[in-house]
Order: sequence, then C-alpha cells, then structure tokens
Amino acid sequence: MKKYFFLGSLLIFSFFLIGAGCANTNNTETTVKSSDSTVTSSDSNDIGAVVAVSTSIVINQPNVKVFNVAGKNFVFSITEIKVKTGDKVTINFSSTDGYHDWVVDEFKVATQKVQTGGNTSVTFAANKAGTYEYYCSVGSHRKMGMVGKLIVE
Repeated sequence: MKKYFFLGSLLIFSFFLIGAGCANTNNTETTVKSSDSTVTSSDSNDIGAVVAVSTSIVINQPNVKVFNVAGKNFVFSITEIKVKTGDKVTINFSSTDGYHDWVVDEFKVATQKVQTGGNTSVTFAANKAGTYEYYCSVGSHRKMGMVGKLIVE
C-alpha cells in the first residue's frame, strides 16, 4: 500500500513540475515606432503576439537609404538621389500640390498616385549600377520636366 501511495505522490509531483515549466513567465514588451505613432504591446501571457500598425515604419539598418521626396506641379523636391549598389532604398513620397507619383522603370518600382496632402512609400533594392531617370507618370508631367536622376554607384 505504501508503494502505491509513493508512486501516486511521485506522479502528481511530476505533473506539477511539468505544468510549472510550461507556464510563460517571460514578460516581454515590444515597441514599434513610426513617424506617426508608437505602439507598445506588453505581452505576459500570449506567445507570439502580433502588433499591427497601418503606417510606414522606418527601420535604421546599414545599407538602407530613406529619402523624403515631395512632388508639386511639374517638379520634385529632390532631383538627384545617390545610393550604393546593393542598398535598400525607401522613397517616402508626398504631393504638396496636384496629383503625382514617383516611378523608376528599370527597377519596376512606383509609388501610388496621391493627391495634394497625400503620402505613400515604396522600398526596393538598388541592385544594378547606373544612372536612371525617375519621373511622375501622371498625364504629361514627365514631358513637362517632372523628372530626376537615381544614381546607383
């Protein structure tokens, strides 16, 4: 009888230890920063919680180049962009006057078209050296001089 009591106690104690080991005791805090907001998720019980933010997020990493380009009728605020081959390039594009976008054919990259006050972003890998024209694809904006140079060294 003592033998069964001992084995039963050992079995219950084993389940207790296994259950305590499976409990998530790590308190983690995740912070996502963007130009518009900061979201903090304090996660003490859920494993793999996801925080979604519907805004552009800029992450400072080596070889990531971020450019803020504005478009207004028939000109860009920046007419020359220089990067290194292999850099990741993020264009944060806004329209200060009119309906515009930002396009580079050779990299098959374009922002969305936005109205005055609108913002959009695009990220791409500058993986081939050369000088490329970027332009606004709306109407005849390109012909009217809404162009710039993307130089990949």
